[in-house]
Amino acid sequence: MLSEPGRSHRSLTPLTDKIGALSSTNGILVILAATAALYFGRDVLIPFSLALLISFAMAPVVLQLRKLGLPRTPAVLIVIVALSIGAVVFIVLVASQAIDLAGNLPRYQSNLETKIQSIKEVAPGGGLIDRLTAMVARLSEEATERAVASAPMGMEGAQGKPVPVQLVPPALTPLQLAWEVGAPLIEPFAIIGVVLVFSVFMLLEREDLRNRLIWLLGSKDLTRATAAMDDAAQRLSRFLLAQALLNFCYGAAFGIGLWVIGVPNPILWGLLSAVLRFIPLVGTVAAALLPTILAFAVDPGWLMPLETIALFVVLDLITVNVGEPLLYGGSTGLSPFAVLFATIFWLTLWGIPGLLLAVPLTVCLAVLGRHVPQFGFLDVLLGSTPALTPEAHFYQRILAGDPLEASELAERGLQGQSRQALFESMILPAIHLAQADRQRGALDGPQRGAVWGGILAAVADLDEDGHDTPPAVLCLGARDELDQAAALMTGQLLAEKGIACRHGERGGAVPEAVDVPVVMVAHSGTVTEHQLGRLIRRLRRRIGPDAILVVGLLGPRELAGEMPEGLEAHTVVVRGFSAIATAVMQWTPKPAGNGGGGTTESEAMPEPSGIAAA
Repeated sequence: MLSEPGRSHRSLTPLTDKIGALSSTNGILVILAATAALYFGRDVLIPFSLALLISFAMAPVVLQLRKLGLPRTPAVLIVIVALSIGAVVFIVLVASQAIDLAGNLPRYQSNLETKIQSIKEVAPGGGLIDRLTAMVARLSEEATERAVASAPMGMEGAQGKPVPVQLVPPALTPLQLAWEVGAPLIEPFAIIGVVLVFSVFMLLEREDLRNRLIWLLGSKDLTRATAAMDDAAQRLSRFLLAQALLNFCYGAAFGIGLWVIGVPNPILWGLLSAVLRFIPLVGTVAAALLPTILAFAVDPGWLMPLETIALFVVLDLITVNVGEPLLYGGSTGLSPFAVLFATIFWLTLWGIPGLLLAVPLTVCLAVLGRHVPQFGFLDVLLGSTPALTPEAHFYQRILAGDPLEASELAERGLQGQSRQALFESMILPAIHLAQADRQRGALDGPQRGAVWGGILAAVADLDEDGHDTPPAVLCLGARDELDQAAALMTGQLLAEKGIACRHGERGGAVPEAVDVPVVMVAHSGTVTEHQLGRLIRRLRRRIGPDAILVVGLLGPRELAGEMPEGLEAHTVVVRGFSAIATAVMQWTPKPAGNGGGGTTESEAMPEPSGIAAA
């Protein structure tokens, strides 16, 4: 009879594997199709995404204007007009500063040539740069001579030398000249116009678009769809406004610092740094590189470029370590790897606009994975929430043969919580995971010994220095090293309460002489009433009839059986660390300083009646 379920399970395994493989294949095909659609539809999707970004950023402003009593349409128009005026002012300032810089560049040419020549002279290798330059020029001349030698005779003059041919374009008409000048400007202005139209439409029809998107996400589960929409809107709005405020402050501080240093056109570099910081990773470096190069060319010495670099380093450290944690917090919910991956991915697909949209679009994907089960892998890959729970992380390091890192995880866990909370949230659940793997045959003999020993060693590393007081409790493990680790944890908790413990060997082995009033045995697995009774009888034969026996059950609570009844005298069965500590403290002498005259609690209280305590 026992073989039938196993045979049924084996017969279903290939079918399950095929279904899993088919689902994985379909998922890969969907990802590839979505990537192709993003690439080939970028001409439409980029303006749409930029407009979506603007609508998320400006939605809180529109909402505030509506709270002041303005109707929706005037509120949206005021926001869009103000945004457009700000963009025009920014462009005019940048253009005027750039024109002024271009006019002054010839004045800095001599300084730049002098510094480059000095670098060549002090470069190691005795003129290595000059030799490399000469070698490249020589190779270029040889390539030109070979090309001339293979040219047709008709291209040579009477003396065998090539005759230069110059193409002279015809004179442009006024209409052609206007087209040559205006054509490069048509596409960017057209994109700006489309973005503004999309933005106005999204802000005006915000509620209707939200309802349609909720229907697409799942009209049958309005709670989850609404949570996803609210989460995405709040994260994006908070992130964009905080980023705009932080970048504005950074640009102002950077421009003022450059003005104090004496770098030309500080307004230009302050504005560019504020905008470039919207681009992750690359923008920050570019914002510092351009004014540093200018300072290098302007100053005859080296003080100005060094001061510019120092200004950038100081401002960046303050922004990253103080400004961003204070304003952003966990608003994006993205891991550093997700930001890096998103930057490369969207740059590859959409170019420079992809850099600007990388973080907001990735936030939307992470929110989708957080609230829609079918896309849960996106939250695991992109989200900042740890992929492994504390107990799974601890157990995985034990499985990987790295008990040192497991011990470090446990020690770090003690910094933010109590010892009992650490045991209940990390180490005891990891013991349950190990027992589950043993029951299903996932651990062979050598690996099981290594895992058992690793968990025991990690728990032992958490123990404090030895106690000077004589032990009052003998702590035993019921079966193996896992139970022994549970006994060690219980002993550490009792030590925090002033009760010194003595620990026995594995398997519930009792020392020859039991000279303590209480014996505590820890059982970290599931146990039946029959198994528990046999364990109690075996221990009772070794410790005698007068010692207090406390059996602590620390197995998975959802799988634990009923508490036994009709126990022997002087025997208590309890479940959980707190109940074990209470039972042990009831029958051990008071810690020094807590009572007078040497009176013990065991003398003042009645003996255990044999009824289990929950």
